[in-house]
Amino acid sequence: MKLFGTAGIRGRLWEKVTPELALNLGMAIATYKCGKAVVARDGRTSSVMLKNAMISGLLASGMEVLDADLIPTPALAWATREYGDAGVMITASHNPPTDNGIKVFNGDGTEFYVEQERELEALYSSGDFRKASWDEIKTVRPLDVIDDYIGAVLDFVDHETDLKVLYDGANGAGSVLAPYLLREMGAKVVSVNAHVDGHFPGRKPEPRYENIAYLGELARELGVDLVIAQDGDADRIAVFDERGNYVLEDSLIALFAKLYVEEHGGGTVVVSIDTGSRIDEVVEEAGGRVVRIPLGQPHDGIRNHGAIFAAEPWKLVHPKFGPWIDSFVTMGLLIRMIDERGPLSRIIAEEIPNYYLTKKNVKCPDELKREVVERAGKELMEKLDGEIRETLTISGYRFNLSDRSWVLVRPSGTEPKVRVVVEAPSERRRDGLFELAYGTVRRAVEEAMKNKRGN
Repeated sequence: MKLFGTAGIRGRLWEKVTPELALNLGMAIATYKCGKAVVARDGRTSSVMLKNAMISGLLASGMEVLDADLIPTPALAWATREYGDAGVMITASHNPPTDNGIKVFNGDGTEFYVEQERELEALYSSGDFRKASWDEIKTVRPLDVIDDYIGAVLDFVDHETDLKVLYDGANGAGSVLAPYLLREMGAKVVSVNAHVDGHFPGRKPEPRYENIAYLGELARELGVDLVIAQDGDADRIAVFDERGNYVLEDSLIALFAKLYVEEHGGGTVVVSIDTGSRIDEVVEEAGGRVVRIPLGQPHDGIRNHGAIFAAEPWKLVHPKFGPWIDSFVTMGLLIRMIDERGPLSRIIAEEIPNYYLTKKNVKCPDELKREVVERAGKELMEKLDGEIRETLTISGYRFNLSDRSWVLVRPSGTEPKVRVVVEAPSERRRDGLFELAYGTVRRAVEEAMKNKRGN
């Protein structure tokens, strides 16, 4: 049974994610690991139920449990490193409220590596779990994490500010932490959607531009210096500058990649397959190198390449603080950068090159995604022949072209969709490439569906 996608286990409640899954996975984790497990949840309506089932499974196979309850995922990762031998987060991150999921962490705060996920899946499928005898069953103890985690972030960032910050918590788990961290830094904080509600009444939890565009106008009306938006479990971060302009995900990654490479006098940056050429430009100019990896594997990339920084869109890892995605460290360092170097709009304009990017999804049944991507990838390879400088197949097909344009077609690891991403140095070039790539994928889906109905 395939459990893990690009970011843990995720899916529709009762269809893929059930209390039985959480219970049995808890037993598998406790058979695979020993000692103490730190367990936490996001604010989804089903998360308490799943957390309790997970705790039961962990206890049944002999682990002690530290229950951190409602906290963001970065805080769970930090707490796992500080107090546990394993960590479990009940969350579906940015997925719709109908979904839920599970992320599993090692004792150092890294998410399970790919090979560990495979081993855990095999153990789960076998059902060969350790069963603790009555006198071996451990306890559940509450764990208060938030204040200590805020203190750790403040110590790392080491900066006080008087910036005015607009914070949008998406009614997610970040709401219990982010406003307080920002105020501890000295910021003047205006919050929206900052009460936890598993129905996500304020907006969709994914902080992509179309879901948070209203924050630009609100920023201008309020006269803030920075806008920060998070997703349901607060590992993702999206940003608007002081003019109310959305900062593209790749520009934010490029900004931090440049910062770390300059600090280290070189080094390797690992970024996901769907990131763009502006990152390569600034990293190479600063004396570093870029390595691209599959989505959902920044921790694998740090381990395998000795990276000083890792990222994928909205998700930044700061290895000096910890080997997990951490939006709170990102916001703290970004505030320090603005205070030291000027308004964010000016920093981006002066330091980050501009490219034109378009992303769009094509709906596709899960069982057809692989076939569709293979069909579309091969057709695009033929149509782009002569322009292709490099082809990457670590996650779908990515074609790096001779003019620094690139085209990516990949299956979503969490949803029934195929993702199409195109970037180019000009809008005209981008639009032409996107029309080609998106049309090719749509035709591939239609053909695959027709073949399926025919069978």
